[in-house]
Amino acid sequence: MKEIKVSTEAAGGRLDVFLRSHYPEFSRSWIKKLIKKGSARVNGKTANGSKKLTRSQVVQFDLELPPEISLEPDRSLGDKIKIVFENENFLVIDKPAGISVQPSFSEPKGTIVNWLLYHYPPIKSVGDDKIRPGLVHRLDKETSGLMVVAKNQKTFVWLKNQFKKHLVVKKYLALVNGDPATNSGRIASNIVRSRSDPTKNTVSRTKTLGRTALTFWKVLKRYAGYTLLEITPKTGRTHQIRVHLKSIGLPVSGDKKYCSKKSKNPKHLGRMFLHAVYLSFVLESGEKISFNSPLPLELESALRNLPFMIK
Repeated sequence: MKEIKVSTEAAGGRLDVFLRSHYPEFSRSWIKKLIKKGSARVNGKTANGSKKLTRSQVVQFDLELPPEISLEPDRSLGDKIKIVFENENFLVIDKPAGISVQPSFSEPKGTIVNWLLYHYPPIKSVGDDKIRPGLVHRLDKETSGLMVVAKNQKTFVWLKNQFKKHLVVKKYLALVNGDPATNSGRIASNIVRSRSDPTKNTVSRTKTLGRTALTFWKVLKRYAGYTLLEITPKTGRTHQIRVHLKSIGLPVSGDKKYCSKKSKNPKHLGRMFLHAVYLSFVLESGEKISFNSPLPLELESALRNLPFMIK
């Protein structure tokens, strides 16, 4: 049973809406069915979906997977997932774009989770969420690059605490539409769920609403109409990089969710240009370990076809 603390921005909202926002991959009807079954508690007491939440309350939710979503082992991905490093405690993988990390209604199988369960059956019992065994962080479906996965509960707890304390260093390469006025910057805008589209996030207009989020960026190369950036997020909010860059007028090239429909993307770019290129964290022994992932060929090709900025 997972526990979720009610934040300031979620206070005053309904329990069913709160749980739906934390589990967007599940339908509203399924969330309500579980609540009605008694799977949700607030501060240890069973509650109904209409219950209004207050700040700092603890919501406990016993998630069950609907029949459409499978946590069965799946070998369909074959060798598409590259293992960068592996030992008895964790593995680091290089995820291609176009593959989801966990199953959902729209993609009940063929995900990283299903691949993990096929190759590492004991991982099924690792973690604190049934649908995300072994996962301590995620990448969006269209984002490629490095992920670390825990192979046992002790390592899961250690890595989760590393992420919680912001001790894990993650760097991304992003091609954005536009030409920033400076060579580096810092974005410290809170992130909230969009009211018009629950599958999207946006920056909050005030500092009192939303989840804190911090992103650093710097220019690597300037092209005509586009800029290659190195991104270092200090927090790990959903769609953080994409939302933050859009908020300063530099949307990620090829991002169908957050780019304007009028945006022009580089020729032959068939995906979102966002790649998790670097990952570093500290082991329980105190040793610092780091990994790098080369830019995928399709992104390299898109860059080669871009003319450099002439000033």
